[in-house]
Amino acid sequence: MAIARRRVFEVALAVVIGLALVAAVILYAEIGPFRWMPSIRWWGLAGITAILIGYTARDYRRHWRRRSFWLHMGWLTVAHLAVWSILLANVSVWGLLWFVPPLLVEAGLFVLILHKLGYD
Repeated sequence: MAIARRRVFEVALAVVIGLALVAAVILYAEIGPFRWMPSIRWWGLAGITAILIGYTARDYRRHWRRRSFWLHMGWLTVAHLAVWSILLANVSVWGLLWFVPPLLVEAGLFVLILHKLGYD
């Protein structure tokens, strides 16, 4: 039964996080962007980072117990955020759909790098 309770907790947590994200989007749409609010490009970066890291971690779930896996995921995430931050800070116009093609390339690179590091 402990596994079932844990699963219920995980699902409830996912629902709460999802509702918080929806509330943030509605708040952003209703109130409008203020100086203290990040622009839409940074929300897009947060979204693609969550998608990239979430799906990669899910696909390599059997390696979660290995500390080395999380260290490699950590430096890959830092590299991802560093490159995107430099790009987004230096580009004046960036549409949300422009994240999709690089995200697909990046996902392939993550899989290739993790495979080369010994994670099958």
